[in-house]
Amino acid sequence: MWRGLVYSINSERLWRYFFAVSMLFAGCKPDLNEPKYTAGDADFSRYVALGNSLAAGYMDNALTLEGQLSSYPALLASRFKLVGGGSFNQPYVHPGNGFGFDFFTQTAVGKVILVNAQNCLGQADIEVKELSGNPADKDWIGNKGPFNNMGVPGAKSYNLFSQIFGKGGAAGNPYFFRMASDTGGASGLSSTVIGDAALVNPTFFTLWIGGNDVLWYATAGGEPNGIPFFEITPVSTFEAAIDTIVRALTAGGAKGLIANVPDIADIPYFITIPYNGLQLTAAEAVALNAVSPPGISFQAGANAFVVSNPGGGTIRQIREGELLLLSISQDSLLCGGLGTPQKPIPSRYVLDSTEVQNIRQATLAYNSKLRNAATAKNLAYADMFTFFKTFTSGFQFNGASYTTAYIQGGAFSLDGIHPNSRGYAIIANEMIRVINARYNSNLPPVDVNAGTGILFP
Repeated sequence: MWRGLVYSINSERLWRYFFAVSMLFAGCKPDLNEPKYTAGDADFSRYVALGNSLAAGYMDNALTLEGQLSSYPALLASRFKLVGGGSFNQPYVHPGNGFGFDFFTQTAVGKVILVNAQNCLGQADIEVKELSGNPADKDWIGNKGPFNNMGVPGAKSYNLFSQIFGKGGAAGNPYFFRMASDTGGASGLSSTVIGDAALVNPTFFTLWIGGNDVLWYATAGGEPNGIPFFEITPVSTFEAAIDTIVRALTAGGAKGLIANVPDIADIPYFITIPYNGLQLTAAEAVALNAVSPPGISFQAGANAFVVSNPGGGTIRQIREGELLLLSISQDSLLCGGLGTPQKPIPSRYVLDSTEVQNIRQATLAYNSKLRNAATAKNLAYADMFTFFKTFTSGFQFNGASYTTAYIQGGAFSLDGIHPNSRGYAIIANEMIRVINARYNSNLPPVDVNAGTGILFP
């Protein structure tokens, strides 16, 4: 009887205690909610992204559904949605191998993957394999617009207001053709990237353009062979294009971000094969010296590769600071004697000092114009030229490290030019940082490590 009474009294006291505590926590509940995010001085309700393959989410040498979902504009839109951002419509491709396009050969391809292989030395290795694309991904889907992601692989600055860019065939661009609201079937002139972007009536935009204005020249080894597409865009042409684009984007009062052009010397495609990657034994060096022309010599250890000068008439050893393209056959370097006096590397795979300087001067001039354009309109400015250089020494996110190293670096896709999903997240976070600083917003970063990295077989 007594024991039961004590139990009843204690139970009642405990009940009152827990009730009081629960009410205390209930009263504090608003303080335990997630942080309150604000748009600051920006209006993210209607966001449009303009640019090239980087904006589209291109990776592994193709436009894939995975890449589109991982694109930095899609990631930014997910943050904007927390502060009133609306829907984000992208010109999706089908699940699978995606839609790649070789602008050199004008042929469609699929994405590339890593597969197990045996190298020319008979050793177990991995290699990059190109898959076939999905023909349906080339079909017109412009009736599903307007699109918020107007990133067009292959686009140069002046293409964004071209009225033939959305036409089919060699006259236009296959990626814009599939998403253009008008492909010129009736008038002979297509809609433009800027014009289709305006259909969104944007309140906020991102513009990252200019990379291809130097990149196509670089990937051609500095040998455009009279094809304007592979020439460096003249600075005056680029400056006029940026004025036209920014004027159109801000005409309705939209705010936004302009990003500049990275240095090709910070991209794996141009720095993976070292200039002095010819490894020789003492006996091999002696043998090559015996058959080498004047001015070319070798020693045991690391040596500069031998390359052809433009025109193919003379050869020389490549110098530090000059660049070799990732498209060089790795087996030919490893086992075929490529890079020696007997088999010099063709000049179309080499960016010599003059060509590197041409690219660097144009890039710096472009970036000066982009900064001035952002300043004139009081827009956010993302210095991706400087930011990409952080990869060379290593970039950290929540304990994971990312570098420019091909495959092992973890930030770039298998084509060596475009980021993978983690790389796009890193880029999105830098843009978020710049947007927050300029517009007094407090958008949260995205989780870089949640993205898919390099998939090994």
